[in-house]
Amino acid sequence: MFGMRNYRLIDMVKKNHVFYTLVTCLFLFLLSFVFTGCNTEKTPKELFDEYRSGVVLILNQYYFRMKLPNDQYMYFSDFDNNGDLTFYTTPQEIKNKKALMFGSGFFIDSKGTIMTNRHIVSPEIDKNRVKNQLNNLLESLKNYYNLQLEQLQQQYADFENQRSEYAYNDDEGNTYYDPNMISQIDNQESGLEYKFDSLKNARARILDGNLSLEQLNIEPVCEIGIAYDGTFVTKINNFFEGNGCAVIKVSNKQDVDLALIQLRNQTTPRNIQAFNVYQRNESQNLLQDAQKLLFGNPKKKTLEIDQELYMIGYNDGPVLANTKQGIRVQMTSGKITQLPDGERLTYSIPAIAGSSGSPVIDKNGQLVAVNFAGLTTGDNFNFGIPLNKIRAFLRNYQIAFSR
Repeated sequence: MFGMRNYRLIDMVKKNHVFYTLVTCLFLFLLSFVFTGCNTEKTPKELFDEYRSGVVLILNQYYFRMKLPNDQYMYFSDFDNNGDLTFYTTPQEIKNKKALMFGSGFFIDSKGTIMTNRHIVSPEIDKNRVKNQLNNLLESLKNYYNLQLEQLQQQYADFENQRSEYAYNDDEGNTYYDPNMISQIDNQESGLEYKFDSLKNARARILDGNLSLEQLNIEPVCEIGIAYDGTFVTKINNFFEGNGCAVIKVSNKQDVDLALIQLRNQTTPRNIQAFNVYQRNESQNLLQDAQKLLFGNPKKKTLEIDQELYMIGYNDGPVLANTKQGIRVQMTSGKITQLPDGERLTYSIPAIAGSSGSPVIDKNGQLVAVNFAGLTTGDNFNFGIPLNKIRAFLRNYQIAFSR
């Protein structure tokens, strides 16, 4: 009996020994994983090489369509260098006079979805300036038609006076007219009457001046395409040949300058590195689970003042991007210059026109913001839409990601 108990005890000790050995190995493995995994910072070159392929140059070729209260349409592109607009009455007239806008964007999934700024793919225009120019145009048109009508009236009066030149009286006091000349005058007056009625009707179709903003329904008509890092772009059509995009989501919040566009074939090329904007990757989830198991729930890492950040984008659009090796994306760096408030992220990363919509990442390659604006003073104080607003934008529109 004693021997049997002793045997069971030895067996229990062996089993416990195996259990503790397994626990110890697992602990050492997790500990090793944590300390090696915590060192996830990458060099700027490593970050650039990993993510450059996922950032694209966006071209928006657009014009504006305006519906007037009388159900007529007018078309225009944008203000010229003198601050003036040219209005057209048909889309065919503006076909070769579209405005161009360049920006940056980055892939976020395998379905060809690209995140960028709203103002890049859905441009706005100052309706007050449009209203003022339109009112001036309408007033000019009315003045033009009034002048034309006055001239026609004067010509008509001149023809009436000519009738007397082709009249003569006989001895009995009867008045006779030259039938050939009178017939010519009648024909000319009929032509004037037709022109007069046409101008009068055209003038009647012109809206009264002082149109209100509520009477103007203005929407952009856009054609959007992209170009990849390392490709050659020599003409506008290169952006649309196989790279045409559709706008699928636009933020309706004024302070969230975000939009999503998608390749029309709904497929991200295989050699493209998409940015992870919705959730951390599996290795980071495993790392977090290990940290929780060993050390409890760690504090959530927050952005800090003077923290180094990197932006990958196309500053100044194709002007700087074009090289002998095709268009090349640029990476610029800076530091957080103001404590984040959850509304915007302020940093010293240099940015100029064309860098709108660029991803801003930290040393671990994690997306922290989307660049959207900067000060006009020339100083490097620029702003990004923080990650919490990016994810809220995606949740609001129930975007489903497939990596």
